[in-house]
Amino acid sequence: MNVLVLHGSPRKNKNSDTLADFFLKGLQSNGKRRIRHFYLNDLKIKPCQGCLHCSMAPEHECSISDDMGLIYTAYKEADLIVFTTPMYWGYMTAQMKTAFDRMEALAWQGFAGKIFVVLITYNFHCQSTLEFFQRISPFFKIRLHYISCRTYDHIHHHEIPVADCQAELQQAYNLGKTIGATE
Repeated sequence: MNVLVLHGSPRKNKNSDTLADFFLKGLQSNGKRRIRHFYLNDLKIKPCQGCLHCSMAPEHECSISDDMGLIYTAYKEADLIVFTTPMYWGYMTAQMKTAFDRMEALAWQGFAGKIFVVLITYNFHCQSTLEFFQRISPFFKIRLHYISCRTYDHIHHHEIPVADCQAELQQAYNLGKTIGATE
């Protein structure tokens, strides 16, 4: 199984990356996988220009030549795509949204039939991002799994380290283990 992990947080090794680590440990408990990580904040990815060049080009390639080309290749090779992101203002990070918008070039060919695992850490709301993935999954025949982890105590107004969210970390590990055993 080929796995692509898109890290949407601009802060490496923080909450959303930790949640992804637990998922990947569970996934690999059934054998090694080929895993490619992309830290979106470190890449040079221009926003989609809405030119629809990808809809008419013979191979549906994007007209923009930048680091997104690396993700296109990895996406096409992957069976499983992991989207891991914190929520900023109730939605995925700008880095994740920019990369996802550029996946328009894949939507014409090669996007469908994958397994998506969406791992979200949030303070107040995550429904808009979850609903986005729920809306597109049936159309593209995507097998969708997701875990959301609230990392903020809204009553006492303080951050909760993801290490204190043992139920969600265990859920991520178990999901990885289950997917790893069936794929």
